[in-house]
Amino acid sequence: MSIPAALGIDPAIADLVHRVLNSTFGSILHSSFQKFALEGIFSLGRLQLSPFILNEDNPIGLNRLAKLKKIFEEGKSLQLQFPAEDLGFRYLEGALVDSGNDDTPSEAAVHSFRRGSRNYVASSKPGSRLPHMQIKALATIINKDSFLKKDNFSTLDLVSGDNVEFLLIIAPTKGSYNLARMSFDVADKYAISLKVCVIWPHGSSGMVFSGSGAEFKPRRNYIDVEEVKQPCSTSWWEMCHLSGNGAILVRPDEHIAWITESNTIKDPVSELDRVFFTILGKRP
Repeated sequence: MSIPAALGIDPAIADLVHRVLNSTFGSILHSSFQKFALEGIFSLGRLQLSPFILNEDNPIGLNRLAKLKKIFEEGKSLQLQFPAEDLGFRYLEGALVDSGNDDTPSEAAVHSFRRGSRNYVASSKPGSRLPHMQIKALATIINKDSFLKKDNFSTLDLVSGDNVEFLLIIAPTKGSYNLARMSFDVADKYAISLKVCVIWPHGSSGMVFSGSGAEFKPRRNYIDVEEVKQPCSTSWWEMCHLSGNGAILVRPDEHIAWITESNTIKDPVSELDRVFFTILGKRP
């Protein structure tokens, strides 16, 4: 509670009011008085956060902002308490396509796991949140995206925060390029926006790099990126438990809608039509 305390919202005051209202004395007070007391406390709390107090021209506000800055710089802000649930939450049904080889545990097993472990394990199974990996842009084709100005960024940054847009992640293989081109066409038919990310292996920037422009021309809504591997870390496709022919379709909410191996699809157009119909719940 260090942050609200630094902002002048002392948790002890709220706790005191709560104890008084629930005491023998508080229970005999009329409900209108109890409501008045609570609204008074809320009003005082809102006042502490108002621009009138919380600004650098006000000595009180300046002091509180300095305390906040110190808390953040020293890494004492609220830490992630339940990574297994917050980052590892997975939809088991809805706008997603079952991969067909899922070993989804029973509800009892999931409950037991969550009580016994708080560790987050990255997963590419449909319904899971897109795993994080540090990457860097190899060609700023879609330079309208601000994250391309950074040296390194996250795979999660590939998901547009401003537009309702699907993301297809592939490797630079013939079959995956073919799947991506057809995905663009099917997305057009369904009148939805699609962006393609081609993830190249670590070290690709040291080679002669021409990019994926020839594969997608005249389309421009794609990006070539390279893995930024840390010592002893796995590759992107290893982490996702997919081969170099893998493809991952991500929803606008950062959750995975569909995964596949591009070299196993016999009729890509029909399969993509089935996938988008299942996810969107409607025909074009």
